[in-house]
Amino acid sequence: MGRRRVPGLRREEVAELAEISPAWYTLLETARDIRVSPRMLDRLATALRLSDDEKMYLFSLAIDELPTIPRVTPESVGTIGREYFELKTFANRSRLVSTVQELADLTTDLLFDFTRPVEDAYFIRADLAAGEFVFTAQRASPRFRGVPSGSFQLSSVHDAKEVLVNGGLFAEQNVGSTQHAAFGERARELGAGRFMSKGIKGQSLDAAIGYFQRDNTPYSEHECDALGLIAEIVYLALASRT
Repeated sequence: MGRRRVPGLRREEVAELAEISPAWYTLLETARDIRVSPRMLDRLATALRLSDDEKMYLFSLAIDELPTIPRVTPESVGTIGREYFELKTFANRSRLVSTVQELADLTTDLLFDFTRPVEDAYFIRADLAAGEFVFTAQRASPRFRGVPSGSFQLSSVHDAKEVLVNGGLFAEQNVGSTQHAAFGERARELGAGRFMSKGIKGQSLDAAIGYFQRDNTPYSEHECDALGLIAEIVYLALASRT
């Protein structure tokens, strides 16, 4: 094999590290009209060993390029146009917040309006050493009895390990059949209920975002990817403040 003309990884090597095909990575690198998931972007950022600032830039570019509708506005036809406009606006605004509470409030407002209808959107902060978590920001519909502001034990919710400890994503329907401390009773009152949470593992913050809906339909891959992308934006906004 001949000597390389320039240092660095070849396309094929980057694609292999990111677990995507060389052909697909070539389309991405040459700015073709394609769509990418937050999970793929995260793998790509890891393969390229991007810093937090560089990762933020990569995600902001992806949010700008994802729409297939030119000059996306809130008035764009269809759900996709509205979703990506809201994500782009949120990514820009999240970089300008001055406190974690301000970011929590901003995120909760986005979640409440982003996936409709939502009964309750929330931002959770956890103290893993004490085994507790609290709802630090919450926005509920008028017909929904909000979650109390006091602390909960991690052991009182069966998604705590996956979300708050591991930083993963947890989605569940038919919550009324569980003993979930935050949403089980509320789902039984409504006759239906599902929720989804995504953990955020910051440098000095264990948190989670999510929402509860009056529905028993299993969550789609699109809904899971959307929450994952919002959580990644929140993580990067937190990282930029440290």
